[in-house]
Amino acid sequence: MTSYVVARYDTADALGSGDVPVLATPRLIAWLEAATVTALTDLGDDDTSVGTRVNVEHLMASPLGASVEATADLVHRDGRLCRFAVAAHHDVGDGPVLIAHGEITRVIVGRERFIQRSTPDLIIRPALPQEWDAVGDLCAVAYSAGSGLSSDTDFYLHTLRDVAARTVECDVLVAYAEGELVGSVTIVRPGASFADVAREGEVEFRFMAVAPHAWGRGIGLALVQEVMARAGTSPVVCSVLEGNEPAARLYVRAGLVPVPPRDHSPGPGIRLRAFSTAP
Repeated sequence: MTSYVVARYDTADALGSGDVPVLATPRLIAWLEAATVTALTDLGDDDTSVGTRVNVEHLMASPLGASVEATADLVHRDGRLCRFAVAAHHDVGDGPVLIAHGEITRVIVGRERFIQRSTPDLIIRPALPQEWDAVGDLCAVAYSAGSGLSSDTDFYLHTLRDVAARTVECDVLVAYAEGELVGSVTIVRPGASFADVAREGEVEFRFMAVAPHAWGRGIGLALVQEVMARAGTSPVVCSVLEGNEPAARLYVRAGLVPVPPRDHSPGPGIRLRAFSTAP
């Protein structure tokens, strides 16, 4: 049995599970799950347990300042599967009042093996709106380090940071390693104004960026491969600033080849080399 006091950060309006200042159901379930963890006292040194099923009925609201006791009793065990009867009481009113009850199932697993199997080295997915500012900063830092952009007044740095603008016509992907944003790339949709060298039927990617401290870890290659996977059978094209040999080698390694006839100059003193999977 473990006791808790309902604090402001435990409420439904604080956690987003409602808009009232009473104990949130997700927090209550977390307390009940913690009770099941405590109830498993005979695990090996290399073992842990993970929750797999929750069936809890939340019966009554608990106000701020209430003391809540969470309990768990092991009622069934079959090898590594453990089922618990759980309950919670608060001290509001006459004596302990039942506020929740139900069952929680946990499975015993090897800790290190579970972590290795459930934690990929790299996660690549579409960027969320709340990540756009961080993606823009990442792009600006990466391009400043790799391409010589050095001033916040540089127009292209503003373009790099304006992720919201390109999400209207493009798909922005992010790469995470160990919970840290380490890379991003933008897939330009057909006909989008952001298309630089793409022709009809081709998929272009732009704004490839990897955090400088994460260079050399294969993140850029993984991002390009993700673009190619999403492109399916469509040819993939991109451009790279002339002189940026690390990026050029990366694209060749990923399966793109230089296409000199499609090299271009978007502005004075700027020369871009074109690459494609189907020159």
